[in-house]
Amino acid sequence: RPKPIYDGLKRLMDILVAGPLGLFSLIFYPFVYLALKIEDGGPLFISQERVGKNNNLVKTYKFRSMTSNVVDLNSESNRTNKVTKVGNFLRKTRIDELPQLWAIVKGDMSLIGPRPELPSGVGYYSQEIQYYNIRHIIKPGLSGWAQIKQDAEPHHGLDIEGTRLKFSYDLFYIRNRSFWLDLSIALK
Repeated sequence: RPKPIYDGLKRLMDILVAGPLGLFSLIFYPFVYLALKIEDGGPLFISQERVGKNNNLVKTYKFRSMTSNVVDLNSESNRTNKVTKVGNFLRKTRIDELPQLWAIVKGDMSLIGPRPELPSGVGYYSQEIQYYNIRHIIKPGLSGWAQIKQDAEPHHGLDIEGTRLKFSYDLFYIRNRSFWLDLSIALK
């Protein structure tokens, strides 16, 4: 059910946290740029369309961690696309996620919520997993209950069983969302 007071205060909190963090994160941009240029000369960012609230597409940006910009879970390029050495470091430290802070400030995402999915995955899972689109009734998040609770989150490929488990965590979050649950996720 709708939680308008919670949603309004959560939006305020997103701005108050993501805005200063986004500004602070600008310190990392030149170092990431130099490291990527030295390693392979490729672009600094990747951008991908993801499915957000109400099934609207939102554009997300990350520091590039792979040799190319993967946009389709069924694509042959997934087999040849490799994580770079710099990208491995960026992923382990979560620095690759910093540009997403601007999507939070813009209002396309929240700090906490179900992670946004690629449209190709959403199309597939919507047919295979009953009520899958319920996860799109709230804004997607930079982190969420599924990322905290699930050991091996499905990533870069189609995985029905892993996604069913992830979906169950997303449903738990949607039903029980509160400042206390958000704080718990943020602290973990």
